[in-house]
Amino acid sequence: MDIVIRQVQASDARAIHRIQMQEQVMPYILSLPSTRVEQVEERYRNQGANHHEFVAEVDGQVVGNAAVIQMAGRRSHVGTFYISVDSEHHGKGIGTTLIKKVLDLADNWLMLERVELGVLATNPRAQKLYERHGFVVEGMKSGSIRSAGHYVDEIIMARLRPNGLLNRD
Repeated sequence: MDIVIRQVQASDARAIHRIQMQEQVMPYILSLPSTRVEQVEERYRNQGANHHEFVAEVDGQVVGNAAVIQMAGRRSHVGTFYISVDSEHHGKGIGTTLIKKVLDLADNWLMLERVELGVLATNPRAQKLYERHGFVVEGMKSGSIRSAGHYVDEIIMARLRPNGLLNRD
């Protein structure tokens, strides 16, 4: 299976919306089930310069997206990360390929010293994926996210840039 990673385009909004609305994806991301495709399209038309996003394609179909958003001011050395992958493509290397692309951008082009993310405690598979890419658990926010009628703990993870100023190894 050939995975093509490219920059996101506004025309990808419908495919990304389809992925995010999937029953096996929705509980683990911050979007709401009521999010309209027009809202997603608007978001992609108006992304700021600090928002860097890629999509993964297989056979010309968008099967995932991932981004890093660079913070501003005194936190400009930090980026926040998010990802979603089509449920039919879980476990096929899409997430790994997207993470590698985003971290390459963060490390070698944006020179971010720190990339942060939140992962729901109900998603240990994603946590293990992030750990394989150098993210470590820094803490937990109890009941920080509402998901399907329950409050869910959010695990806070971060990765320091290898050989960066903050990496003390």
